[in-house]
Amino acid sequence: MDFKKLEDFMDHLTSWRIPGCACRVYMNGEKVFSYASGYADVENKIKMDAEHHRMFMYSISKIITCATALSLWEEGRFTLNDPVSRYLPKWSDMKVKERDCDGNEIIVSAKREITVGDLFTMTSGLDYNCDSPSMTAARNATAPHCDTMTIMNALAAEPLNFHPGERWCYGLSHDVLGAVIEAISGKTLGELAKERIFDPLGLEKTAYGLDEAYRDEMAVQYCYNDEKGCFEKNWSQDNWAIFGDRYCSGGAGVVSTVDEIAKIMSVLANKGKLPSGKRILASRTVDLMRSPFLSSNQVKSLDWGHLKGYNYGLGVRTMYDPMGGGSSSPKGEFGWTGAAGGVAIIDPDNKLALFYAHHMINNQEDYVLPRIRNVLYSCIDE
Repeated sequence: MDFKKLEDFMDHLTSWRIPGCACRVYMNGEKVFSYASGYADVENKIKMDAEHHRMFMYSISKIITCATALSLWEEGRFTLNDPVSRYLPKWSDMKVKERDCDGNEIIVSAKREITVGDLFTMTSGLDYNCDSPSMTAARNATAPHCDTMTIMNALAAEPLNFHPGERWCYGLSHDVLGAVIEAISGKTLGELAKERIFDPLGLEKTAYGLDEAYRDEMAVQYCYNDEKGCFEKNWSQDNWAIFGDRYCSGGAGVVSTVDEIAKIMSVLANKGKLPSGKRILASRTVDLMRSPFLSSNQVKSLDWGHLKGYNYGLGVRTMYDPMGGGSSSPKGEFGWTGAAGGVAIIDPDNKLALFYAHHMINNQEDYVLPRIRNVLYSCIDE
Protein backbone atom coordinates (compact mmCIF):
# COMPACT_ATOMS: atom_id res chain seq x y z
CA MET A 1 0.00 0.00 0.00
CA ASP A 2 1.22 3.45 -0.89
CA PHE A 3 -0.92 6.46 0.07
CA LYS A 4 1.19 9.16 -1.57
CA LYS A 5 -1.55 9.82 -4.13
CA LEU A 6 -4.09 10.31 -1.34
CA GLU A 7 -1.82 12.81 0.42
CA ASP A 8 -1.30 14.65 -2.86
CA PHE A 9 -5.04 14.74 -3.52
CA MET A 10 -5.72 16.25 -0.09
CA ASP A 11 -3.00 18.85 -0.63
CA HIS A 12 -4.60 19.63 -3.98
CA LEU A 13 -7.95 20.23 -2.25
CA THR A 14 -6.47 22.68 0.25
CA SER A 15 -4.64 24.53 -2.51
CA TRP A 16 -7.89 24.69 -4.51
CA ARG A 17 -10.93 25.71 -2.43
CA ILE A 18 -10.90 23.72 0.83
CA PRO A 19 -9.56 25.45 3.98
CA GLY A 20 -8.37 22.29 5.71
CA CYS A 21 -9.06 18.57 5.75
CA ALA A 22 -8.15 15.35 7.51
CA CYS A 23 -8.45 11.67 6.66
CA ARG A 24 -8.10 8.25 8.23
CA VAL A 25 -8.01 4.90 6.42
CA TYR A 26 -8.48 1.55 8.15
CA MET A 27 -7.88 -1.89 6.70
CA ASN A 28 -8.46 -5.16 8.52
CA GLY A 29 -9.26 -3.10 11.61
CA GLU A 30 -5.86 -1.40 11.61
CA LYS A 31 -5.18 2.26 10.87
CA VAL A 32 -3.04 2.34 7.71
CA PHE A 33 -3.25 6.03 6.78
CA SER A 34 -3.52 9.29 8.68
CA TYR A 35 -3.04 12.73 7.18
CA ALA A 36 -4.21 16.31 7.57
CA SER A 37 -3.75 19.24 5.22
CA GLY A 38 -4.49 22.92 5.62
CA TYR A 39 -6.13 24.71 8.51
CA ALA A 40 -8.96 24.25 10.96
CA ASP A 41 -8.76 28.02 11.49
CA VAL A 42 -7.28 29.83 8.52
CA GLU A 43 -7.34 33.28 10.08
CA ASN A 44 -5.29 32.16 13.09
CA LYS A 45 -3.18 29.63 11.18
CA ILE A 46 -4.25 26.70 13.34
CA LYS A 47 -3.55 23.48 11.46
CA MET A 48 -6.22 20.82 11.08
CA ASP A 49 -5.90 18.02 13.65
CA ALA A 50 -7.90 14.82 13.13
CA GLU A 51 -7.87 13.94 16.83
CA HIS A 52 -8.48 17.35 18.35
CA HIS A 53 -10.83 19.29 16.09
CA ARG A 54 -14.52 18.56 16.36
CA MET A 55 -16.83 19.20 13.43
CA PHE A 56 -20.52 19.09 12.67
CA MET A 57 -20.86 15.76 10.87
CA TYR A 58 -24.30 16.62 9.46
CA SER A 59 -25.56 13.72 7.32
CA ILE A 60 -22.77 11.35 8.28
CA SER A 61 -25.04 11.09 11.34
CA LYS A 62 -27.49 9.06 9.24
CA ILE A 63 -25.10 6.08 9.15
CA ILE A 64 -24.78 6.13 12.95
CA THR A 65 -28.50 6.61 13.53
CA CYS A 66 -29.38 3.66 11.32
CA ALA A 67 -26.72 1.45 12.92
CA THR A 68 -28.10 2.34 16.35
CA ALA A 69 -31.65 1.55 15.22
CA LEU A 70 -30.52 -1.76 13.73
CA SER A 71 -29.15 -2.80 17.12
CA LEU A 72 -32.77 -2.65 18.34
CA TRP A 73 -33.98 -4.43 15.21
CA GLU A 74 -31.62 -7.30 16.04
CA GLU A 75 -33.39 -7.67 19.39
CA GLY A 76 -36.79 -7.98 17.73
CA ARG A 77 -37.94 -4.60 19.04
CA PHE A 78 -39.38 -3.66 15.63
CA THR A 79 -39.51 -4.83 12.01
CA LEU A 80 -38.97 -2.75 8.89
CA ASN A 81 -42.58 -3.37 7.89
CA ASP A 82 -44.04 -1.97 11.11
CA PRO A 83 -46.12 1.19 10.67
CA VAL A 84 -44.46 4.21 12.26
CA SER A 85 -47.76 4.93 14.02
CA ARG A 86 -47.27 1.83 16.16
CA TYR A 87 -44.55 3.76 18.00
CA LEU A 88 -45.58 7.36 17.21
CA PRO A 89 -49.42 7.40 17.18
CA LYS A 90 -49.60 10.92 15.73
CA TRP A 91 -48.14 9.50 12.50
CA SER A 92 -51.32 7.61 11.62
CA ASP A 93 -53.77 8.84 8.99
CA MET A 94 -51.15 10.88 7.11
CA LYS A 95 -52.13 13.30 4.35
CA VAL A 96 -50.40 13.85 1.00
CA LYS A 97 -50.12 16.86 -1.31
CA GLU A 98 -51.28 16.22 -4.87
CA ARG A 99 -52.32 18.25 -7.93
CA ASP A 100 -55.78 18.02 -9.45
CA CYS A 101 -56.44 18.03 -13.21
CA ASP A 102 -56.25 21.85 -13.21
CA GLY A 103 -52.88 21.91 -11.46
CA ASN A 104 -54.29 23.06 -8.11
CA GLU A 105 -52.84 21.61 -4.93
CA ILE A 106 -55.17 19.28 -3.06
CA ILE A 107 -54.70 17.26 0.11
CA VAL A 108 -55.62 13.57 0.05
CA SER A 109 -55.25 10.64 2.43
CA ALA A 110 -52.09 8.57 2.08
CA LYS A 111 -52.59 5.32 0.21
CA ARG A 112 -50.84 3.48 3.02
CA GLU A 113 -49.06 4.16 6.29
CA ILE A 114 -45.39 5.08 6.52
CA THR A 115 -43.35 2.08 7.65
CA VAL A 116 -40.17 2.10 9.69
CA GLY A 117 -38.46 0.78 6.56
CA ASP A 118 -39.62 3.87 4.67
CA LEU A 119 -37.79 5.99 7.23
CA PHE A 120 -34.55 4.01 6.80
CA THR A 121 -34.71 4.20 3.00
CA MET A 122 -36.08 7.78 2.77
CA THR A 123 -39.13 6.71 0.78
CA SER A 124 -41.52 8.10 3.42
CA GLY A 125 -42.73 11.17 1.52
CA LEU A 126 -40.87 13.60 3.80
CA ASP A 127 -38.61 16.34 2.49
CA TYR A 128 -36.12 18.56 4.36
CA ASN A 129 -38.42 21.51 5.04
CA CYS A 130 -37.55 22.41 8.62
CA ASP A 131 -39.61 25.58 8.48
CA SER A 132 -43.07 24.10 7.99
CA PRO A 133 -45.78 25.83 10.08
CA SER A 134 -46.17 22.96 12.54
CA MET A 135 -42.44 22.51 13.14
CA THR A 136 -41.86 26.24 13.42
CA ALA A 137 -44.61 26.63 16.00
CA ALA A 138 -43.29 23.70 18.06
CA ARG A 139 -39.74 25.02 17.94
CA ASN A 140 -40.79 28.50 18.96
CA ALA A 141 -42.85 27.12 21.85
CA THR A 142 -40.02 24.98 23.25
CA ALA A 143 -36.84 26.90 22.36
CA PRO A 144 -34.07 26.68 23.41
CA HIS A 145 -34.90 23.28 24.92
CA CYS A 146 -36.60 21.69 21.90
CA ASP A 147 -36.71 17.92 22.22
CA THR A 148 -36.92 15.27 19.54
CA MET A 149 -40.33 13.83 20.38
CA THR A 150 -42.11 17.20 20.54
CA ILE A 151 -40.73 18.40 17.22
CA MET A 152 -41.30 15.11 15.38
CA ASN A 153 -44.86 14.80 16.70
CA ALA A 154 -45.48 18.31 15.36
CA LEU A 155 -44.07 17.34 11.97
CA ALA A 156 -46.75 14.64 11.67
CA ALA A 157 -49.34 17.38 11.10
CA GLU A 158 -47.73 18.35 7.78
CA PRO A 159 -48.83 16.66 4.54
CA LEU A 160 -46.32 14.44 2.77
CA ASN A 161 -44.91 15.31 -0.65
CA PHE A 162 -45.84 11.94 -2.12
CA HIS A 163 -47.43 8.68 -1.09
CA PRO A 164 -45.14 6.47 1.05
CA GLY A 165 -43.01 4.18 -1.09
CA GLU A 166 -43.59 6.02 -4.38
CA ARG A 167 -40.06 7.41 -4.65
CA TRP A 168 -36.88 8.37 -2.82
CA CYS A 169 -36.56 11.87 -1.36
CA TYR A 170 -33.86 13.32 0.86
CA GLY A 171 -35.53 14.57 3.99
CA LEU A 172 -36.26 14.32 7.69
CA SER A 173 -36.93 10.57 7.71
CA HIS A 174 -33.97 9.80 9.96
CA ASP A 175 -34.98 12.47 12.45
CA VAL A 176 -38.34 10.70 12.72
CA LEU A 177 -36.43 7.42 13.06
CA GLY A 178 -34.65 8.98 16.04
CA ALA A 179 -38.04 9.57 17.67
CA VAL A 180 -39.02 5.95 16.92
CA ILE A 181 -35.81 4.80 18.63
CA GLU A 182 -36.71 6.91 21.66
CA ALA A 183 -40.25 5.52 21.79
CA ILE A 184 -39.02 1.92 21.57
CA SER A 185 -36.04 2.13 23.92
CA GLY A 186 -37.15 4.74 26.43
CA LYS A 187 -33.81 6.49 25.84
CA THR A 188 -32.89 9.37 23.57
CA LEU A 189 -31.07 8.56 20.35
CA GLY A 190 -27.95 10.16 21.82
CA GLU A 191 -28.12 8.04 24.96
CA LEU A 192 -28.64 4.81 23.06
CA ALA A 193 -25.87 5.53 20.52
CA LYS A 194 -23.49 6.32 23.38
CA GLU A 195 -24.38 3.06 25.11
CA ARG A 196 -24.21 0.84 22.04
CA ILE A 197 -21.61 2.45 19.77
CA PHE A 198 -19.65 5.34 21.25
CA ASP A 199 -18.74 3.84 24.64
CA PRO A 200 -17.84 0.35 23.34
CA LEU A 201 -15.42 2.05 20.92
CA GLY A 202 -14.01 4.33 23.60
CA LEU A 203 -15.12 7.48 21.80
CA GLU A 204 -14.92 10.55 24.02
CA LYS A 205 -15.55 13.38 21.55
CA THR A 206 -18.61 12.01 19.76
CA ALA A 207 -22.21 12.93 20.63
CA TYR A 208 -25.51 14.08 19.21
CA GLY A 209 -25.49 17.83 19.77
CA LEU A 210 -22.80 20.23 20.88
CA ASP A 211 -21.83 20.85 24.47
CA GLU A 212 -20.93 24.53 24.58
CA ALA A 213 -18.03 23.65 26.89
CA TYR A 214 -16.25 22.20 23.85
CA ARG A 215 -16.95 25.06 21.47
CA ASP A 216 -13.27 26.03 21.42
CA GLU A 217 -12.39 22.60 20.01
CA MET A 218 -14.57 23.11 16.93
CA ALA A 219 -12.90 23.66 13.59
CA VAL A 220 -14.11 26.92 12.07
CA GLN A 221 -17.04 26.35 9.74
CA TYR A 222 -16.47 27.98 6.36
CA CYS A 223 -18.57 28.60 3.26
CA TYR A 224 -17.32 28.81 -0.31
CA ASN A 225 -18.19 32.09 -2.04
CA ASP A 226 -18.60 31.25 -5.71
CA GLU A 227 -18.80 34.89 -6.79
CA LYS A 228 -15.53 35.80 -5.11
CA GLY A 229 -13.89 32.44 -5.79
CA CYS A 230 -12.78 31.88 -2.21
CA PHE A 231 -13.92 30.38 1.08
CA GLU A 232 -15.05 32.64 3.92
CA LYS A 233 -15.91 32.10 7.56
CA ASN A 234 -19.57 31.06 7.61
CA TRP A 235 -21.77 33.65 9.29
CA SER A 236 -23.15 30.91 11.55
CA GLN A 237 -20.87 28.60 13.47
CA ASP A 238 -23.85 26.45 14.44
CA ASN A 239 -25.68 23.47 12.96
CA TRP A 240 -29.07 24.40 11.50
CA ALA A 241 -30.39 20.87 12.14
CA ILE A 242 -29.87 20.92 15.91
CA PHE A 243 -33.07 22.68 16.96
CA GLY A 244 -32.45 22.71 20.70
CA ASP A 245 -30.28 21.34 23.46
CA ARG A 246 -32.59 18.33 23.92
CA TYR A 247 -32.98 17.57 20.25
CA CYS A 248 -31.11 14.58 18.78
CA SER A 249 -31.15 15.03 15.02
CA GLY A 250 -30.94 11.53 13.59
CA GLY A 251 -30.17 12.95 10.18
CA ALA A 252 -27.58 15.60 11.00
CA GLY A 253 -26.88 15.97 14.72
CA VAL A 254 -23.57 14.24 15.42
CA VAL A 255 -20.52 16.27 16.48
CA SER A 256 -17.20 14.45 16.43
CA THR A 257 -13.64 14.28 15.12
CA VAL A 258 -12.28 12.63 11.99
CA ASP A 259 -10.35 10.22 14.18
CA GLU A 260 -13.41 8.99 16.08
CA ILE A 261 -15.84 8.75 13.15
CA ALA A 262 -13.21 6.75 11.23
CA LYS A 263 -13.23 4.18 14.03
CA ILE A 264 -17.00 3.72 13.65
CA MET A 265 -16.64 3.27 9.89
CA SER A 266 -13.87 0.73 10.46
CA VAL A 267 -16.18 -1.36 12.64
CA LEU A 268 -18.82 -1.34 9.91
CA ALA A 269 -16.16 -2.35 7.37
CA ASN A 270 -15.40 -5.24 9.72
CA LYS A 271 -19.11 -6.15 9.56
CA GLY A 272 -19.94 -4.91 13.03
CA LYS A 273 -17.03 -6.42 14.92
CA LEU A 274 -15.01 -4.30 17.35
CA PRO A 275 -11.22 -4.67 17.63
CA SER A 276 -11.86 -6.52 20.90
CA GLY A 277 -13.88 -9.15 19.04
CA LYS A 278 -17.19 -8.01 20.49
CA ARG A 279 -19.92 -6.83 18.13
CA ILE A 280 -22.12 -3.78 17.79
CA LEU A 281 -24.00 -5.44 14.90
CA ALA A 282 -24.16 -8.90 13.39
CA SER A 283 -22.41 -9.50 10.08
CA ARG A 284 -25.68 -10.19 8.28
CA THR A 285 -27.15 -6.96 9.63
CA VAL A 286 -24.36 -4.95 8.00
CA ASP A 287 -25.00 -6.85 4.77
CA LEU A 288 -28.70 -5.92 5.03
CA MET A 289 -27.77 -2.29 5.67
CA ARG A 290 -25.77 -2.14 2.42
CA SER A 291 -28.31 -4.00 0.30
CA PRO A 292 -29.93 -2.05 -2.57
CA PHE A 293 -33.48 -1.37 -1.32
CA LEU A 294 -34.77 0.98 -4.01
CA SER A 295 -36.85 -0.38 -6.86
CA SER A 296 -36.01 0.48 -10.46
CA ASN A 297 -38.65 3.21 -10.28
CA GLN A 298 -37.60 4.61 -6.89
CA VAL A 299 -33.91 4.75 -7.80
CA LYS A 300 -34.70 7.24 -10.57
CA SER A 301 -35.08 9.85 -7.81
CA LEU A 302 -31.54 9.15 -6.58
CA ASP A 303 -30.25 11.43 -9.31
CA TRP A 304 -27.41 13.36 -7.67
CA GLY A 305 -24.34 13.42 -9.89
CA HIS A 306 -21.91 11.93 -7.38
CA LEU A 307 -24.28 9.00 -6.73
CA LYS A 308 -24.09 7.51 -10.22
CA GLY A 309 -23.82 3.75 -9.91
CA TYR A 310 -25.36 3.72 -6.43
CA ASN A 311 -28.65 2.46 -5.04
CA TYR A 312 -29.78 3.27 -1.50
CA GLY A 313 -29.82 0.92 1.48
CA LEU A 314 -30.68 1.47 5.13
CA GLY A 315 -29.44 5.03 5.54
CA VAL A 316 -26.53 4.66 3.12
CA ARG A 317 -25.68 4.81 -0.56
CA THR A 318 -24.63 1.38 -1.79
CA MET A 319 -22.71 0.61 -4.96
CA TYR A 320 -24.53 -1.65 -7.39
CA ASP A 321 -23.11 -0.59 -10.79
CA PRO A 322 -19.38 0.25 -10.58
CA MET A 323 -19.10 0.64 -14.35
CA GLY A 324 -22.05 3.03 -14.48
CA GLY A 325 -20.56 5.01 -11.59
CA GLY A 326 -17.08 5.11 -13.09
CA SER A 327 -15.88 3.54 -9.86
CA SER A 328 -13.08 1.17 -8.92
CA SER A 329 -14.95 0.21 -5.75
CA PRO A 330 -16.84 -3.11 -5.71
CA LYS A 331 -20.55 -3.76 -5.46
CA GLY A 332 -21.62 -3.32 -1.85
CA GLU A 333 -19.21 -0.47 -1.05
CA PHE A 334 -21.35 1.92 0.98
CA GLY A 335 -21.40 5.10 3.04
CA TRP A 336 -22.62 8.69 2.83
CA THR A 337 -21.47 12.31 2.86
CA GLY A 338 -22.13 15.32 5.09
CA ALA A 339 -23.16 18.90 4.38
CA ALA A 340 -19.87 20.31 5.64
CA GLY A 341 -17.64 17.87 3.77
CA GLY A 342 -17.59 14.50 5.52
CA VAL A 343 -17.06 11.46 3.26
CA ALA A 344 -17.47 7.88 4.46
CA ILE A 345 -16.40 4.96 2.27
CA ILE A 346 -17.02 1.52 3.76
CA ASP A 347 -16.07 -1.72 2.00
CA PRO A 348 -16.64 -4.90 4.05
CA ASP A 349 -15.45 -7.15 1.22
CA ASN A 350 -11.97 -5.66 1.55
CA LYS A 351 -12.36 -4.72 5.24
CA LEU A 352 -11.55 -1.18 4.15
CA ALA A 353 -12.85 2.11 5.54
CA LEU A 354 -12.02 5.72 4.77
CA PHE A 355 -13.31 8.74 6.58
CA TYR A 356 -12.41 12.17 5.26
CA ALA A 357 -13.74 15.55 6.36
CA HIS A 358 -13.38 19.27 5.93
CA HIS A 359 -15.64 21.84 7.60
CA MET A 360 -17.18 23.90 4.83
CA ILE A 361 -20.83 24.37 3.91
CA ASN A 362 -21.44 23.89 0.15
CA ASN A 363 -19.15 20.94 0.56
CA GLN A 364 -17.99 20.20 -3.01
CA GLU A 365 -19.09 16.56 -2.64
CA ASP A 366 -19.73 16.19 -6.38
CA TYR A 367 -16.01 16.74 -6.85
CA VAL A 368 -14.55 15.10 -3.74
CA LEU A 369 -16.45 11.81 -3.35
CA PRO A 370 -15.85 10.15 -6.73
CA ARG A 371 -12.24 11.29 -6.83
CA ILE A 372 -11.19 10.37 -3.30
CA ARG A 373 -12.91 7.00 -3.73
CA ASN A 374 -10.90 6.14 -6.83
CA VAL A 375 -7.67 7.52 -5.38
CA LEU A 376 -8.21 5.32 -2.32
CA TYR A 377 -8.54 2.12 -4.34
CA SER A 378 -5.46 2.95 -6.40
CA CYS A 379 -3.49 3.24 -3.16
CA ILE A 380 -4.34 -0.19 -1.76
CA ASP A 381 -3.45 -2.19 -4.85
CA GLU A 382 -0.68 -4.60 -3.88
